[in-house]
Amino acid sequence: MAKLKKVVIVGGGVGGLTTALALRRAGVEVEVYEKRTKLQQQATGFTIWSYAIGHLMSQGLEKEMLDSFGAAIERTEIRNQEGRLIEMMPVGEVSRKLGAPSYDMLRAGLLSSLVNLIGDAGTVKMGSECVGIEQDEGTATAVLADGSHATGDLVIGADGIHSVVRTHVSGKARLSYSGYSAIVAVIPFRHPLLPDGHHVEIWGRGAKAGVADVGNGQIRWYLTHKFPAGKDLSANKKEILERIKDWYELLIAAVNSTEDSELVHTEAWDLEPLKTWVKGRVVLLGDAAHATTPFAAMGANITIEDSIRLAELLTSELSLDDALKAFQEHRKKRTEDVVKKSRMMAKITQVHSPILAWLRDQAFLHMPPEKMEQVAREMASGEG
Repeated sequence: MAKLKKVVIVGGGVGGLTTALALRRAGVEVEVYEKRTKLQQQATGFTIWSYAIGHLMSQGLEKEMLDSFGAAIERTEIRNQEGRLIEMMPVGEVSRKLGAPSYDMLRAGLLSSLVNLIGDAGTVKMGSECVGIEQDEGTATAVLADGSHATGDLVIGADGIHSVVRTHVSGKARLSYSGYSAIVAVIPFRHPLLPDGHHVEIWGRGAKAGVADVGNGQIRWYLTHKFPAGKDLSANKKEILERIKDWYELLIAAVNSTEDSELVHTEAWDLEPLKTWVKGRVVLLGDAAHATTPFAAMGANITIEDSIRLAELLTSELSLDDALKAFQEHRKKRTEDVVKKSRMMAKITQVHSPILAWLRDQAFLHMPPEKMEQVAREMASGEG
């Protein structure tokens, strides 16, 4: 058995906090070191599918708490650029059969709730940047920017796509740019074309967008488009409206209701497969191990899955070495497949050719309802 007395986690995002909560509930002392001074500085959101919600609920996140920063998804509409309905995914029905709802939610709300459930105010240490890792036969240590050290029986690297811990474990990583940037916003908004619990995804020509209910009178909307890496990502509402002037009226209304100060700009990168996630008493999870683009809507979900699985193995009867080996064996291929699927979905949902876009739309228009239910089930269960 691993017999961990103390675990040091680098990174206070979804992966780091979910892992900390699961380990604390199992009786392991945990310290989380996050370089940011606040948990979330930008208003963004994501889809968390039924299987990952089930994991969160198993750690104490009750539905009432989830409803305070998210909305259970009942339907996902897929529409073309002009707004024609291509398909409808029965996400709510499928998720109920799986035993937990799927949600569109605010990232900040999830992070705050995880911290509250962890409980001990001293567990999560903000403004604590890790700059290096040291280890010996019996301990592993995160070296912090202020010169202090955090030592435990294990260090978990949950410090994102630009992970410092990953450099110690597997050397310099190869990041791959998708070719797309995203503009997103979270705003107060209601519209007759967006019923409660609906997520509307719009497949355009050379771009993709969406508008989703996140509960409490708020939505999140997003627009991805082809854009060179490293260029100035800034765009104002006027420029965005010009870009989508012929798009579905729901998206135009959402952008019209947004202030320039509410726009968040990002680039979509992913991570080429690593040789290993484990080195001695240091292990990677989440984006540090397998960063993916958002086009398969799975990034946060597989990170939550990582966290729960790692905590289960670390508190099992396995030795530490065997637990870390089993974690990598169980998770590496699964997450690398998600990265590949996300790359594929980027091509399908954002084809540039009008002819190919028409053929794509026609293929989905003629998909039988039972096939669409199967797709929804695969997404909600994490099997897709």
